[in-house]
Amino acid sequence: MEERTRYGVSAGQLVTLGLGHEGALQAFLAEFESNPDELHGYFCDRDAPIEKAVALLDAWSRGERLVENWVPMSTWFWELDGNLEGVITLRHRLTPALKQKGGHIGYSVAKSFRRRGVASGMLKAVLHQCQGLGIERALLTCSSDNQGSVRTIEKHGGLLDREERSKSSGVIQRWYWIDVNSH
Repeated sequence: MEERTRYGVSAGQLVTLGLGHEGALQAFLAEFESNPDELHGYFCDRDAPIEKAVALLDAWSRGERLVENWVPMSTWFWELDGNLEGVITLRHRLTPALKQKGGHIGYSVAKSFRRRGVASGMLKAVLHQCQGLGIERALLTCSSDNQGSVRTIEKHGGLLDREERSKSSGVIQRWYWIDVNSH
């Protein structure tokens, strides 16, 4: 594992989904089949052909073809050695609903790549993307019992705003703000 990480961050990189990722995307999505609710940050139909997924993600990043009440969002995958290890989405602005659940940034790491610094690497890279969109403070939400996300968010400067039962899901949730300019 030491050669795969540097300073607690995976040695992978953010990539935009491309047609050449078809097999890697299928393998990534298969890791969430037993618990589909763990997949955050990827909003395409999981059975969609790669061409459709690539086109939708590109359109959504430009604010086109959005589902009602959605906002423009950019989606990247964390790639290392041809594997897609995680997915992360940056919503370009918040709505009242996103302030309650979802925030600016949502991400997931495939089970076989957890505890290797993937979430940390993705979050660090995406916080730099926030600056280009004029986002000065990024909101992230997570379940209180998701200790991996709690550690990742706090490691990157997340300041706990509140912890309470989510009105939409009924789960005890945490709301964190990260000052993007400190990254």
